[in-house]
Formats: sequence, structure tokens, C-alpha cells
Amino acid sequence: MSAAPTLSIVLPAYEEAANLRQILPELRRAAEALTSAYEILVIDAAEPRDATPEICAENGIRCIPRTGGAYYGNAVCTGFREARGQYVVIMDADGSHGPGFIAKMWPYREEYDLVIASRYVPGGQTENPFILIFLSLAVNVTFRLVLNLSCHDVSNSFRLYRGDQVRALRLECANFDIVEEILVKLSRGKEGFRLKEVPFTFEKRKEGKTKRNLVAFAISFIVTLYKLWRMSRQAKSN
Repeated sequence: MSAAPTLSIVLPAYEEAANLRQILPELRRAAEALTSAYEILVIDAAEPRDATPEICAENGIRCIPRTGGAYYGNAVCTGFREARGQYVVIMDADGSHGPGFIAKMWPYREEYDLVIASRYVPGGQTENPFILIFLSLAVNVTFRLVLNLSCHDVSNSFRLYRGDQVRALRLECANFDIVEEILVKLSRGKEGFRLKEVPFTFEKRKEGKTKRNLVAFAISFIVTLYKLWRMSRQAKSN
């Protein structure tokens, strides 16, 4: 096996072939501008549902079937297991996370344990429809208050992690709520944890439809909030 890369970029993808066709060439250029030692991993469905494997092959990028289940959280866990980089970026495959923004997070990689592309610090914004903006704000405010988190954007998945830290996590959430679970477990698991939020504009998806079911979305976040609240309480009492 070759030496571990400096940067791993992981894209969970589910029927995102049309977007990947646009994103991957730009993503390769963005990565090459930062380091020659990089890898890009697309975490596809367990069984291909579109031309994602072919598009990855055309761009010289690994396409890996997710394991453990069919959900977003399973794709993230698969990506963490497969990524070998010293630093790991997770980003959406629908075009809402611009590849060029990685360069704005990259300078903070050594000073901070986690760098978040943040919609909710001064200078950040989102192009989503009102209902999604409202749900996102509700999730962020609730998690911040209940779990006492020093973070404005707890739910954006566009982040730069330290590879050794995320590979050591034991993650349980299978859906989109894994994003909050990662934040809580990282911040609670390291003394002197350092977090940086960089102002970011969340764009509309380029092609296709969202995979989020709003009812399931709301239920999963309520369940996860309760689990993480109990975990925090137990940690304080020990």
C-alpha cells in the first residue's frame, strides 16, 4: 500500500451521477491545488443505482459501495473507514458544497481539531427554500442549547476533520443525524477541543431531488438529541 495521503475527500452519494459528472473534475483541480498527496472517495449505494461507478472511473476516483445499511450515516461510516488521509473532508455530492471552498478551510487544519463550513456565522448564508432553512435553524438552536455546544452550525456536513480522530469514533446514527453525533462525540472526547467555523454560502443542489424525508428527518433528530443528551449527562456524572 502506498503512503497515506495528506488529504482524503469523501462524498456520500445516492443517485447523484448527474451532479458528480460536474463536480468531480472541479474537485480534482481543487485538491491538486492544495496537495499532491490526496484521494477522493465516492461512497455509493450498496448496489449501483445509476452511472456513478462509471463517472468515477472516468475521473480516476474510487467508487466504494456503502456497507452496514443503505442510509447516509452508513455512507459516512464507510467513508471514515476507507479514508487514509491525515485530514478528511466530508462534503455533499449534490453540488451544494462548492469544491473551491475546501481551500478556505485548509489553512486552519493544524490549529483546529474541526473546521466547519458555517452558514450561521457572520458572512454565511444559505440558498435553500424557507422550510429547509427553518428546520435547519430549529435543529441548530435546539442542539446548541440542550447540549451546550459552542458551535453556530451543528448540522452542515461540509467539514474538515483530523483523520485519526474520526477513525477512532464509535458512531451509532444511521441517518443525517450522524453529523450532530460526530460533533458531540469529538467535542466531548478531547480536552481542549478546538473548533473553527468559516463563513460559507450553502448553494441549492444542482440536479435531482433531495433524499431527505422531512418527517423521518424530524423524528431522527429528536431521537438523536435525546440519546446525546443522556450521553452528556452520564459523562458529567462519571
